[in-house]
Amino acid sequence: LCRIIPESETLESSGFHLQWERNIPMSFETSKDVVTELARYYCKYARPRHLSNTLGLSTTQTCQRRRIRDINTDNIVSHVLVKVLRCERAKSLFITPSKSSTEPRITHATLGDGQGNDDMIGIAASVSLERVAGSTLVLPKGISTTLLQAMAEGKYVLLTNVSSQSVNPVAAGKEYLGLVPTVETTATVITPEHPYYVLPEMSQRRDVDPYASQPLTLERASQLLSLTQHDSPEKRDAQCIMAIEAPLKDIFVDGISASLVEGAYWEKPRALSNFLINRPSISTGLDAIKLRPSYRSATLLLDPKLVSREIVVNADSNALKLLCMDVPIEDMIIEDNCIDASTHPYLLHVGRVLKSLCEEEVRIRWVLEQENECNWFVINATLLEI
Repeated sequence: LCRIIPESETLESSGFHLQWERNIPMSFETSKDVVTELARYYCKYARPRHLSNTLGLSTTQTCQRRRIRDINTDNIVSHVLVKVLRCERAKSLFITPSKSSTEPRITHATLGDGQGNDDMIGIAASVSLERVAGSTLVLPKGISTTLLQAMAEGKYVLLTNVSSQSVNPVAAGKEYLGLVPTVETTATVITPEHPYYVLPEMSQRRDVDPYASQPLTLERASQLLSLTQHDSPEKRDAQCIMAIEAPLKDIFVDGISASLVEGAYWEKPRALSNFLINRPSISTGLDAIKLRPSYRSATLLLDPKLVSREIVVNADSNALKLLCMDVPIEDMIIEDNCIDASTHPYLLHVGRVLKSLCEEEVRIRWVLEQENECNWFVINATLLEI
């Protein structure tokens, strides 16, 4: 691996030298002539084009770490240490001339490093060679993946060399500023080993995320977007993803009249199996077609103090399986000819876990995707304490 060091900061210069970072296994070695030729092409053609198209900055400008509230004009290049409050994920498939993929790509994200409106800013793609269907601009794969990971885990992310740009060319003011990545931008999730891990803004309880623990309402979800994204066409082709921390209070599965708490289904393994598992009994008449059992879909009741009742949190079969500790479907079924199901190993443990989650105010971090104004779907859930 090596770093390309340009000999001059001007766009016209194509001189460079290579700074080798570390050794790599022999099987991964590439001829130095090939590396040099690639570096020469980058410095002569790609670097000037990217810098002129995506930056529009003074080449003498100093990049330094800044708080979001201190980014108040165009063309400031900064390093920012932020939490990811909300992401807009592209709905369409990512397409290149040679392949298509369902890898998640972010069109826009809302970032924050404080509690006030001045402590939030959006980041979006600018001029990019990567687009999804419909010509929607997306952030590079590495940045998209890191932002989603940081939001899911509730960790800070360090974004380097991001440029401030006006999202509305005919308007002025900080409220119309956004960030765009440059060709030098990197995204790193902050871990305990990182020198930026200890933060003066962190709450007294380090395991509490002050952003995700704020109540989720329809007003807050739309406010985070409107504060940092103004009249962007990407809104129409993207899906909102947010993370919240809230205890689980009850589970209402489709096709069952009583809820988990009302029916106390954890008391009997057979009743819990029937509650969680859908076993189709319709005969198809064809030996080649068999309807397989599956986890049911459900509606989750989260703590109403943290998630407004006007927001419906849905869990598909995969999400319900996740709440059941990912126990395989075949281990959650009790056959009809089973005489004594009271000692079933998996259902007994799953029942105790679900009972504890609903009764003991266990903090769970939910990653939710918004389908429409009121309906949200669980795409991930993480226990924050055991």
